[in-house]
Amino acid sequence: MIEEIAIAKLDPRQIKQLESADQVAQSNPTYALEIYAAILKQNQGCLELRRKLRALQFKRLQGSSKGLSGILTKVTSAPFMFRGKGDKDPEGTIVKAEGLLEKSPSNILAHQMLAEGASLLGMVNTVVFAYESIRKIQPKDLKNLKELGNAYLEAGDSDMAIKTGNSIRQINPSDGDAEDLLKRASVAVAMNKGKWEESEDYRTQLKDESEAQSLEQASKNVNDSKSLEDLIRQTYEKVEQEPANLNHYRQLSDYYQRYGDLQNAIAWIQEARKQEGGQGDVSLEEKERQLTLEYFDQSIEAWEKAVTENPDDPNALASLQESKDNKQVYQKTQLESLVQRYPNDYGNRYELGLLLFESGQFDESLPHFQLAQRNAKVRLDAILYLGRAYSQKSFHDLAIEQFSTLKSEIQVMDDRKKNAIYELGCCFEAMGQKEKAIEEYKLVYSADISFRDVSEKINAFYEQKS
Repeated sequence: MIEEIAIAKLDPRQIKQLESADQVAQSNPTYALEIYAAILKQNQGCLELRRKLRALQFKRLQGSSKGLSGILTKVTSAPFMFRGKGDKDPEGTIVKAEGLLEKSPSNILAHQMLAEGASLLGMVNTVVFAYESIRKIQPKDLKNLKELGNAYLEAGDSDMAIKTGNSIRQINPSDGDAEDLLKRASVAVAMNKGKWEESEDYRTQLKDESEAQSLEQASKNVNDSKSLEDLIRQTYEKVEQEPANLNHYRQLSDYYQRYGDLQNAIAWIQEARKQEGGQGDVSLEEKERQLTLEYFDQSIEAWEKAVTENPDDPNALASLQESKDNKQVYQKTQLESLVQRYPNDYGNRYELGLLLFESGQFDESLPHFQLAQRNAKVRLDAILYLGRAYSQKSFHDLAIEQFSTLKSEIQVMDDRKKNAIYELGCCFEAMGQKEKAIEEYKLVYSADISFRDVSEKINAFYEQKS
């Protein structure tokens, strides 16, 4: 492993050499490049210096007669001798990569070699830098963009991972890898990778503390903090003893959820899904989704409270909007993935249609609402929103068909039927058929005078009539 450091942490004599090289970088770039490369060779973890070196290399290349465009595809055969062998000598691989880049900064395979060697040495930010360099040369290389997105995630930069995933989808909207990247990045945003993964001390503490409760306590409905902590400790030990038993992971997640620690609740479900028996477990996937949505809702609620207390605070307002946007991105990514993998799960289609409708994507929501009617549980709601989507597109005749269906099928005057009849009236009104509209409004008015603005519509009608 090599620690990534800043120039300020180098030997003072090397820092002075770099300062001297910086002063002549414009007038004598060859000398500056030699100094940068020599010091970098002795300090492979100095990413700041590697960035400085690469920037000058690219600048010099762009200043040449051909520039980048003339030699993008001019790759030497040398890298083929080293690719895939970095695991034996990762530091040597990096040195060879830098040697090739010194001759040709646009050498794609050399940047890939750098990423490979840096990855094996735990230099996560250097890996990111290598793939970012390739993106400068070939901005639409999907394979590299996917590598870059995963590198961002590994480095903890979830926001850039999401941006990269969206860049991939702009090039290929149906790319499954991009959807997977966005899903994982959205979860990382929600829980900052989870406390479980970063808390080695906590795991040790769980082992060291004495067992405070009997095993029978696990079957009780315990909610006080002390009891839950003891149950968490017990269950963690079970995971250590039986790592393949998914029930222990589920139990830990449940205890953390009751404890109010959603980050760890999510992390343990994710850990369960990594196990061989959990990789295809749909119930675990759904549990993770519900917990993550709950986490987003908590975040939104907290920021809403902050905005209420300080309505002029721009940071609170921005954070609230960011939380809402992150939740929507996560929901959409998850549901699109579920619909793609389980096309006959019409409940998922209804949820996706609803999300698209609420974001104003009415055309996109229509096919999902149409298919969702095959699910008896959501059929009536799907018809209602199908009518609403048609109405938003001013396809009032098609909307009338949907609302009329609900009006005849629903026997009890519940909110769903009242909404259908009211919006049926709105369609007639939009089409200039005021008499038909008022007949529908009257039905709602006679059942619930306080429903939406039906009272105002009825009063206005009779006032105009008189």
